[in-house]
Amino acid sequence: MSAAPNLELARCEACHSRFLPSDGPCPRCGSRRCVPYSTSPLGRVLAATELEYPATGWTAPHRLILIELTDAVRVLAIGEGPLPAPGTLVEVSRDNDVYRARREPSA
Repeated sequence: MSAAPNLELARCEACHSRFLPSDGPCPRCGSRRCVPYSTSPLGRVLAATELEYPATGWTAPHRLILIELTDAVRVLAIGEGPLPAPGTLVEVSRDNDVYRARREPSA
């Protein structure tokens, strides 16, 4: 598998918090002095679940994965492939406003 491009995050210049990009102010301090930056798309699974009866418009099974990126930013992503166990290394990509995760192949 080829390496995924870096993920775009935001960093607040006032309080230095890092978070997923948004059009609003910093979720921690409310400052509007936020700048984009790139980070590795790799992270570890914190929790994962599989929905057999997801909301209308989503296919079953629908896998949701909570991931902590290497920059300590957490993201909720749609899982592709088998449901990973906590601690599994995954690769995160952004598809418009949806984050997707897949297992990182072992070396």
